[in-house]
Amino acid sequence: MKLLCVDSEPIYREIVSVCAKGHGLDVKTATTFQEAIDLFEDWEPDLVTLDVLVKGGNGLVLIRELKLKANGRFVPMIFLSSQSSDSTMEKCFSAGADDFLPKPFQEALFNTRIESHKRQVMLVQEMSQKNRELVYYKAMIEREHKMAHQVLDHVLIRCENTDHNVAVTRLSAASFNGDLALVNSRSDGARLIFVGDFTGHGLSASIGALPVAQAFFDAVDDHIEISKLASHINRMLISILPDYMFCAAYIVLIKPGGHLFFWGGGMPKAYIRRQDGRLDYLQSMHMPLGILGPSEFDNTLGEFSIAAEDTLVIATDGVSELKNEAGEMLGAESLEALVSACYANADLNQAQEDLKNKLSQYQGHSEQIDDITFVAVRKKVTENKR
Repeated sequence: MKLLCVDSEPIYREIVSVCAKGHGLDVKTATTFQEAIDLFEDWEPDLVTLDVLVKGGNGLVLIRELKLKANGRFVPMIFLSSQSSDSTMEKCFSAGADDFLPKPFQEALFNTRIESHKRQVMLVQEMSQKNRELVYYKAMIEREHKMAHQVLDHVLIRCENTDHNVAVTRLSAASFNGDLALVNSRSDGARLIFVGDFTGHGLSASIGALPVAQAFFDAVDDHIEISKLASHINRMLISILPDYMFCAAYIVLIKPGGHLFFWGGGMPKAYIRRQDGRLDYLQSMHMPLGILGPSEFDNTLGEFSIAAEDTLVIATDGVSELKNEAGEMLGAESLEALVSACYANADLNQAQEDLKNKLSQYQGHSEQIDDITFVAVRKKVTENKR
């Protein structure tokens, strides 16, 4: 650490130098205004002592110049002056002084002040270093997040998110959504649906999305039975996820004739809103994916029939657990009422937007604490003819 002493009196330059070196400081001295400016720019000291009276200029002007040339760097500046009136001290502090000692001063007092300012400088320098590290790591994380977003977005390109008979809404509680919604049609006209909710939210909750999506699209291409798909994803997640992570999910297959098969684990009930307004329910009867070993895992399916203009609605628990400004959760009954009312709309995408708006109104200005995903699939009229 370096100290610049600006003083026209040799005795005080000597005293300051001896005391400062005793505290492990490198010291350089200046006797004139311009010499002080030049040394400050070239040497970049960490501490400065100066007098109100400076050859070739004024100490009050000098300190203002030095503060400007510090360019935001923290450099404590201590006036040592025989002019110690209240008005002089006030002018010094107004000019930017960090401390003031009247001449003649006791070496013990000067040593105490130097040590105090030295600790301040060290603390500020440490904070600045930590700040630089944080900025660096923030930039690295943002770059990695951008890359991860690109990879995940590429995976989801194949999904049917804009079809007149498919509507997918995903609202993230963090930069990354821990929910996964995949919808795609097989070559035989059957539609495969996966709606999953990984433990937590953010990037860590998205790490299972890539392998699950790959397994899903393989199942679409190869017409893999959803019972086998459920078992495959379960084995895969057990092998790649830590013990505390799992994925609650629905896997649904809707065949062209209207036969619906589903596997559900750890999810809230899903809805089939019939064209006449009645509601039927898909019950999630199994443990989430990624918990049970292959010998314990149950891939038994449930079955339903779905007719033209019936709508399947699957929502993750972030929807029913959404809180308003009073801290009250929406709840399953209120969600059921919203599903019944909103999906009466003949335009599925408008119905989805209506539900999204209702949820936003309920939430108000409260914080969203979990990822929200809801998927609606409406049976095509033409499918009944197949």
